[in-house]
Amino acid sequence: MQSVKTWMRTNRRFVLSALGAFAAGGLAGCGGGGSGGDAAVPEEAKPVGTWQGVLSDLKEDVRFLDIPPPASTVFQNQTLRQTAHLSLGGDQVRIKFGNLYGKAPVPLERVRVALSAGAGAVDVATDVAVTFQGRESVSIPAGGEVWSDKVSIRVPDGGNLAVSVYVREAADSTSAHRYANAVQHLASGDLSSTVAMPSAPENLLTSWHWMSAIDVYKKGPARVVVAFGDSLTDGNGSTLGSNQRYPDLLSARLLKAGAGTPVSVVNAGLGGNRWLHDRFGLRGVERFRRDVLGVSGVTHAIVQMGINDIGFQQAWTPGEKATAAEVIASLAGVVATAKAAGIQVSLATLTPFKGHVYFSDAGEEMRQTVNAWIRANTDVAGVFDFDAAVRDPAEPARILAAYRDTDSLHVNDLGYAQMAGIIPLDKFR
Repeated sequence: MQSVKTWMRTNRRFVLSALGAFAAGGLAGCGGGGSGGDAAVPEEAKPVGTWQGVLSDLKEDVRFLDIPPPASTVFQNQTLRQTAHLSLGGDQVRIKFGNLYGKAPVPLERVRVALSAGAGAVDVATDVAVTFQGRESVSIPAGGEVWSDKVSIRVPDGGNLAVSVYVREAADSTSAHRYANAVQHLASGDLSSTVAMPSAPENLLTSWHWMSAIDVYKKGPARVVVAFGDSLTDGNGSTLGSNQRYPDLLSARLLKAGAGTPVSVVNAGLGGNRWLHDRFGLRGVERFRRDVLGVSGVTHAIVQMGINDIGFQQAWTPGEKATAAEVIASLAGVVATAKAAGIQVSLATLTPFKGHVYFSDAGEEMRQTVNAWIRANTDVAGVFDFDAAVRDPAEPARILAAYRDTDSLHVNDLGYAQMAGIIPLDKFR
């Protein structure tokens, strides 16, 4: 395994990025300088990750799944209102916007934030402007990302934050989270401060655009758990807009349990993602560094991914091969990377998929091999057996009917509750 010193030397860009994220929120008082002598230095609040929407390219080729390209990849003279379900709340937030896949700058003319009142409406009493280095507008260069300034708004734990973005000039909208399992609102004109957005079918979207992360500011210790995976982490199969993804439900359990160090659960799931091949986003072996190590204050990670590596090659992308050994090597690699960065990492087994279009006996054999390695792993902080939690005892290659979504690959709300429910909360205390 790499030493911490070796990892930091070979991953200098990620270390500097993480340090920059902390610097943007202000460093906690650490003594030195000044004339205060032994007087205590007041502790400053630090940024803590509370939400993430992993970005990918809406223009990438997914036609093998009969997914048509978007009708338009430009927003202009329109307001986009997006709702984020936060894990931990606070009195200040900051928001990150990305243009990772756009070919031209994204000019955000105006951004406002308020507590969501549901169905595209906001609590106007909480509405406040979002600024960027003191300015209300910002242009995000192609391939770039920007953090907003601190925004003073009181958000409860488990609260819903509505972020309204008005773009006057043409803005490339290809940097998006395709399967948000949430409803966004898009309408013509500057409606960034309006109470309610139009809700006709043509005004509704189910992807997040540009908005990729939200931090809250906290004093004192906090744990940040990043759930990394594919559509089973992203929440495909759960009720649209209901926040029934397993990371949401795990966060709700932790909040209900109460006492102890605050724990945030951040969702780094990306539907269709694989370890070894790009498509449906950056391949997992690379994405882990960006979407886990890059989360503010990350302390823990839960990793469950590999079923698409197994299945895609069977039905859709026969030229993009993956073996059980390669999936295992990918899992072992991110475990080593996380541990070198001081992150406690847990692994979750791959769930059944018999009945899905890309199921095969060979694929099932691969899944069993990967799961056997995960269950036998003693190099991680925990192993969560999602497979055992949702499989049909009478037919273990299939998800139990009570937990199964219609495609036989994903689970429903009950299945996600079952997955979240087997995770011991003391792993994060």
